[in-house]
Amino acid sequence: MTSATHETNLAKTTLRAVGLLVGCCVVFVGVLSVLAVVLTGRAVASVQEGEAKTRTSETTAAAKKPLSI
Repeated sequence: MTSATHETNLAKTTLRAVGLLVGCCVVFVGVLSVLAVVLTGRAVASVQEGEAKTRTSETTAAAKKPLSI
């Protein structure tokens, strides 16, 4: 093996390793981002549903409350 061939193989191996590591990081961060968006969306949706139930119960209670003269 000559020195030039060895350096070429080393460069290819290094670039392949770097590409693999960068690809894994991209996939990992992508999965975490999607998970965070889904969890945040569910949390916000449950809070909004709770507020809607509170508003309807307050409206119903205000409608049933007798007015004093």
